[in-house]
Amino acid sequence: MDPKRNFLYDIPNLLAVRVIVFGAGALGSLVGGLLSQKNDVTLVGREQHLKAVREAGLRITGVTEVVVHPHTKEELDGSEDPELIIVTTKSYNTEEAMRALDAFYDKSVFLTLQNGLGNEEIISGFASKVIGGVTSHGVTLEGPGRIYHAGVGDTILGNYTGAEDRVSDIVKMFNESGIETQASDDIRKEIWKKVIVNAGINPITAIARCKNGVLLEDEKLEQDLEEVCREGVLVANAHGIEIDIEDAISMTKEVARLTAGNKSSMLQDIENGKRTEIDSICGAISKLGEERGIPTPVNSTLVAIVKELENRSE
Repeated sequence: MDPKRNFLYDIPNLLAVRVIVFGAGALGSLVGGLLSQKNDVTLVGREQHLKAVREAGLRITGVTEVVVHPHTKEELDGSEDPELIIVTTKSYNTEEAMRALDAFYDKSVFLTLQNGLGNEEIISGFASKVIGGVTSHGVTLEGPGRIYHAGVGDTILGNYTGAEDRVSDIVKMFNESGIETQASDDIRKEIWKKVIVNAGINPITAIARCKNGVLLEDEKLEQDLEEVCREGVLVANAHGIEIDIEDAISMTKEVARLTAGNKSSMLQDIENGKRTEIDSICGAISKLGEERGIPTPVNSTLVAIVKELENRSE
């Protein structure tokens, strides 16, 4: 055990909520780390990162400065009894993640804080109690055991299926842990709004190799952001999700401003030679647009370019 670790971390809090964060990368580590200050949190993720957390704690720098000591596991072993499971894997790993969590389908509440469209549908195909969630906090994994909190953003949670009676308690838990959070009666709309924000920021920063704030400083990039948002709103409206175009553009620019110093997760993936979530963001917008006869040339172009960048980095 770390000799500097306060012994109070090892005294169980009888009022703590038992939480597993499954897929603890940058965002999952931030959320799990902050929740661990008042709850019994276990991070499940990559060995090197979790080893560093075990040895010296999770160091959060940036707009949040703290070292926290959540529990860690590379794999679940059946001894866990979580009340809440927060899924923060990449969207293309959602189904695989759920198969690893089969012991908890009917026992735990599942909360997704993932990017993209379709995660809630996949999770609800396995679990009976599902909460959808969105957050626009900007976070970067700087190295094993270290994350940089570049910008504070909104966090919104809402019942997706079977968890109506748990949303308010989980929102309260988040707020008490320093994660400013609101409840929504229309989480599907909030998820669409987040996808449009992601579409307007992530692929453009990945292609331009720039931090989020540069999108507001470069006229051409800002125009691209606006057009991506317009296409996304038209597709959302065609699927019965009422979002105003100007509101979506303003919201996306505000997120870019609040996370100006952050590298988007898609840019981080490209830089690290990893697969991106472009399919569940711009790809999903294009696919759903095609279903309703809505053209999405900018989103489709971004998908093609990001895919090419992925291929080059393999």
